[in-house]
Amino acid sequence: FDIQSVSGGSAVENATPQQITISVTENELAPKVGLSISASSIEEDAAGTITLTATLSVATTADVTIALATGGTSTEGTDYANVSDITISAGSLTGTATFDPTNDNTYEGDETAIIAIDSVSGGSATEDGTQSKTITINDTNDVPNVTLTVSGGSTASVAESGADLTVTATLSKATNE
Repeated sequence: FDIQSVSGGSAVENATPQQITISVTENELAPKVGLSISASSIEEDAAGTITLTATLSVATTADVTIALATGGTSTEGTDYANVSDITISAGSLTGTATFDPTNDNTYEGDETAIIAIDSVSGGSATEDGTQSKTITINDTNDVPNVTLTVSGGSTASVAESGADLTVTATLSKATNE
């Protein structure tokens, strides 16, 4: 700061300009990012989605981008829609993405999706430890039934040295096993 002028009481500035410097020291810690989910399981044929939320410990003056990685027994883009990265806008504390299961007609059994923070950029933010969440996709398809048929009808008899007999097994629906 500089003294621009002095008035009143016959006061005058010293011959040398008067100046002071003030330093402002940041006392806030760098922001940390945490990851949470609105539910830990969802039906494969659910009409809704699960919300993935990234939360900063303190707001920043810059956007923060959280890149997400996926894993587990399910496949991104097949068993659920691609999961987008999360952006937390400058001045905000949270940002979201959605997890949307894909309904199919294939019996797969229950599967898991592991969503984890892969990297954090912007606003001097860092991941708060290792952040990953597991979501179970509950398979709503019925267990397939097996039907056996024998050539010539549902029963057949063949002499020991007779012709071949064909037995066919048919599943009521596809499986991935």
